[in-house]
Amino acid sequence: MSESEILDAIKQAESDASAMIEQALAAKQKAIMDARAEAREIVESAEERASEHANNLIDAERKAIMDERQKIIRQGEIEAESLNTSASGKIDAAVEFLLLEFEKVIHAKAEADE
Repeated sequence: MSESEILDAIKQAESDASAMIEQALAAKQKAIMDARAEAREIVESAEERASEHANNLIDAERKAIMDERQKIIRQGEIEAESLNTSASGKIDAAVEFLLLEFEKVIHAKAEADE
């Protein structure tokens, strides 16, 4: 092989190596861009799932609170009705007591006036 053929072969090898390096760098950049895009999609998907899970937990707690609120309201209504019934039963006795006391005062006044 002559000196010029060797130089041409070296130049060709350098050119081929340069092209391979450029291809490798381009492949590296594409792999990085693809990995970043995939990572972004994974993060977005995770954020979406986390948000959905949080919303489900919030909805469940709201429902539990509303159920407990309704339970407390029903219990209050039952207690109010019980108090109302109890008080209604005592009205007659209270009226009778007040009438007797009034009669005592009237009789006492009448006796004092005599």
